[in-house]
Amino acid sequence: MTKSSYAKLLTIFLHIFMWGLLFLFFLWVVNFRHIFLNGSADDAQVSIHRIFGYSRILVTVGLFAAIFYLNYYFLIPRYLSNKKFKKYAGSIVSILLVVSGISYLNRPEPPEFMQNRTPPPARNLGDAPNFERFEPPKRLIFFSFGDLLLSVIALTISTSIRGTREWFENEKQLKDIENQKLTAELSYLKAQINPHFFFNTLNGIYALARKKSDHTPDVILKLSDLMRYIIYEANTAKVLLSREISHIENYIELQRIRLNEIVQVHFQVHGNAGFMQIEPLLFSVFLENAFKHGIDYSRPGKIDISLTIKEHQLIFMIANPILQNKKETQNPGSGLGLENIRQRLHLVYPDRHNLKIYQKDERHIVELHLNITTDEVYNN
Repeated sequence: MTKSSYAKLLTIFLHIFMWGLLFLFFLWVVNFRHIFLNGSADDAQVSIHRIFGYSRILVTVGLFAAIFYLNYYFLIPRYLSNKKFKKYAGSIVSILLVVSGISYLNRPEPPEFMQNRTPPPARNLGDAPNFERFEPPKRLIFFSFGDLLLSVIALTISTSIRGTREWFENEKQLKDIENQKLTAELSYLKAQINPHFFFNTLNGIYALARKKSDHTPDVILKLSDLMRYIIYEANTAKVLLSREISHIENYIELQRIRLNEIVQVHFQVHGNAGFMQIEPLLFSVFLENAFKHGIDYSRPGKIDISLTIKEHQLIFMIANPILQNKKETQNPGSGLGLENIRQRLHLVYPDRHNLKIYQKDERHIVELHLNITTDEVYNN
């Protein structure tokens, strides 16, 4: 049995159970009333059966249920939800008029043996007068106020439940639309990253080919691995942090082959990645910028990269030299790629990230602090 089928059966059972409880409640009310008036449980059972009748209670409960479901499944979705307030109000008035008519037709009539019955004397209330003949009270109005009250209660409850349900459904739809929009924006931002990285690497391969370097086949193989990760694995909402670390290592190794010994690259990971998950390709822009703007082919350089993993926090740092010929043009925090990553962080880690980009001691430094949720830490 599917979950939806089980949920439907459970809902039907709960509805039957609640209407059964209401029927028993009415029986108890009538039973209590007659025990109080007649002083005998047996006599009360006879009174319920012969005076009011089980049919009276069944009709009342059935009418209550009919109004409930008519309002819940037909009137609210057709009129109230579509803001047709006049038609809805007219339908409610019509229902109450029908209830009044049914109440009049279903009014209780004392059986023949009750016409000549003398009520028992009241106890502890003084001597009650004796009546030779029991006369049922005359109705001053043609409907029962109790039936109308129950009808109003049924309408109120069904409207409240339906309104609450539609509110939650609307909220869910709005959330789904927001998630779809978020997914579309992230896909667009990721699509901007891939060509940017790809063309930068192709430029490096072109430079190696011009030099007829023996490392060219290795670089192409590394590039193939990187592109496989970007196209097939990173095309998801989250990836394992361990897999992202492997991607960073492959990228650094690719750059080392391309740059030979001109630039020293140090990458350190502190802590255990475990099953922690993060947004894919989150550090790619910082890596690309470090190698693009922090390398002087005329002299050695040094790029330091570190990733610190704590229980619910990630700290990524990367530092590269500020080149003398780029001091005036290299503005911290500028560029299309950095604006891209800021948008992604705002969408994926709202109020859970801190990005700092600054210059210190002739070095360009990027610090990214991420707060990781419990689901992202232990989701395996």
